[in-house]
Amino acid sequence: MLRSLYFIARFSLLLLLVLSAEAAGTFFRTARSEPKIDVKLPQARLPKPPKDSVDVLFSTFLGNEKRNYYGDSAGDSLQMAWRCFLGKGTTIVSRENGIEEWYGAGWTGQPLVVSEKGKHFLIQGCYDHHLKKIDAETGEVAWQYEYDDILKGTGTIWRNDSAEAPENRLVILQGSRIGVGNGMASPEVYSYRAVSYFTGRELWRMNVKRGPSYSRDVDGSALLLNDTAYLGLENGYFISFDPGRKLQTACDSGSCKRPVIHNELPLFEEQDKARHGGNLVTEASPARIGDHIYLASGSGHVYGYNLVTKTIDWNFFTGSDLDGSPVVTADSCLLIAVEKQYIPGHGGILKLNPRRAPGESVDWFYPTGDFNFSKWIGGVIGSASVNDAYNDGMYPHLAAFTGIDGWLTVVKYDELAGDTLVAGPDGATKYPKPRTVFRTHIGPSISTPLFVQNKLVAAGYNGITLYQFDPQCVFTRKDHFPGIFESTPVADRGRIYIASRDGYLYCLGDTTVNKPQPFLAQAGESLLDGVRHPLIRPSYKNSSPVLVAAVLPKSKPVFREEPKVIPLAGAIEKEIVFTAPKKKTDMPAQTAAPEIEPEFHDGSFRLVAGVFKSIDNAERTMKKIRGKGVDAQICPASSMYYVCVGSGNSEDEMEVKRKKMQEKLGVEVWMKK
Repeated sequence: MLRSLYFIARFSLLLLLVLSAEAAGTFFRTARSEPKIDVKLPQARLPKPPKDSVDVLFSTFLGNEKRNYYGDSAGDSLQMAWRCFLGKGTTIVSRENGIEEWYGAGWTGQPLVVSEKGKHFLIQGCYDHHLKKIDAETGEVAWQYEYDDILKGTGTIWRNDSAEAPENRLVILQGSRIGVGNGMASPEVYSYRAVSYFTGRELWRMNVKRGPSYSRDVDGSALLLNDTAYLGLENGYFISFDPGRKLQTACDSGSCKRPVIHNELPLFEEQDKARHGGNLVTEASPARIGDHIYLASGSGHVYGYNLVTKTIDWNFFTGSDLDGSPVVTADSCLLIAVEKQYIPGHGGILKLNPRRAPGESVDWFYPTGDFNFSKWIGGVIGSASVNDAYNDGMYPHLAAFTGIDGWLTVVKYDELAGDTLVAGPDGATKYPKPRTVFRTHIGPSISTPLFVQNKLVAAGYNGITLYQFDPQCVFTRKDHFPGIFESTPVADRGRIYIASRDGYLYCLGDTTVNKPQPFLAQAGESLLDGVRHPLIRPSYKNSSPVLVAAVLPKSKPVFREEPKVIPLAGAIEKEIVFTAPKKKTDMPAQTAAPEIEPEFHDGSFRLVAGVFKSIDNAERTMKKIRGKGVDAQICPASSMYYVCVGSGNSEDEMEVKRKKMQEKLGVEVWMKK
């Protein structure tokens, strides 16, 4: 009995030891293993993946791969909610001009928009050499990253879900000019870079090699498809590359990284070198239709890149410089902006059907007038826009564009103007013309006008204007905000964001949130916080001055929010008085404008219907003349403002025109050389 009790006790003790050991082993195994997921670390050490909290609302120039989306909504006014000073920076355009200072931002310069848990931010490239992240509600700068030169183009945002560091899962791909200290022969030109959206730190930089072009800048906005980026460079080449999953060592010091380039193809033909000299640059952003990517090149070609064969297999030749980005229409065609350069005909807008052979691909051509402005002589520099992204079937298919000649034009891009034929860019080939539904003069512009729902926003050197239209294409001018705009705006939550050459980024629209207090400029104070603004030249073709910003007269303080801008061809240096904002009034509806062929081209004579000391009087006369169906322009000279109604080179021809114009207008018209 005792022996049995002994064995039972011994067995119980052994069992207890085994269980204790197992429990201890379990404890130590648990202590040595995870915390992997269950342990909660501070947010700064383990942030949530960006995809859980961040929504990229506007990720590339003109919104998407078709370049046909421009924001969610625009309001009914252009009142200033806030403005953010972007600064100034130096750049070298030519040896003749040397180092220049540019303010703010310009062509193409469209802000990108990102929402972080409902709080919106803008990404803006600036002339002060910085890429900036800006709070869309307040205009405060969250961070800025410095390049070697000014930033002209629009970036592209790429979501890299495979990045190890969560802060690098949203990447901005952004180009710049060549670099103030660089030249065409420089061994390394890092004019294209990737920057973390969250931190503003550089992730990689790309050396844009020297080509047959006279530039190594990057203005275009990359197209991203399946984690591969496609981009045309100003060195004349089209590249596809890995935007950041695999990086290689760059820089002589090995301190930075560079992306892997998959493919590189020329965007020019051998004969283009003689035709265009060094102007073989590609500044446009690529667009996609199906298995093809389409690019417009400064060599004069519209190229189609086959995503399957990885070759260029479609080539439409215009002969001109092509600056604007191709825009895809709902019927899978392309709208191509054509500058008036290297061609005997007019510039304008081409609609191409790439499903047909290049020689048979033109659906229509809309020619714009020839007009000297800076070094441009006509055509369309910006891109066209379409209302497809907002069209629920109630509206016709519309396209809008602005020209160097100053006309904002809206057409039905799928309807022709009867049997009307016009000469194409070559000056000889005849093409159909689309039906015009609205046309108004806003002054010279290289910006891209935007459709947003039933609104149209158009900017230029005379300011930015907001229109509303109905299904019958009756356009109403809702509001206007004066300024010097080359860049393209973006619409977000009822507001318009646009950068200006005056040094500022503007938020226009709803002023109920974070409305800034107006401030006064003291007598003799300059426009930009104590620094006299230099001559403002178009930042795209930099040549003769277009206008100068002013030093205020020595008198009582005045608001400096609404400058009177006079950016017309041939403007001379003068002081411009900045006046207090005028009270906005309701503006009448504008129906479709009559078809008025511009009367201006590169001529040595002008027909003048009036001359005034006051710009207001000149504008009133200009509007009256336009109401009679005559193209009129304000031509500043000396201290006067001439209302011009035509131009030409032949004195005899101009005399005939003068008599006809005088009879038509019922006022005295004279000829001025």
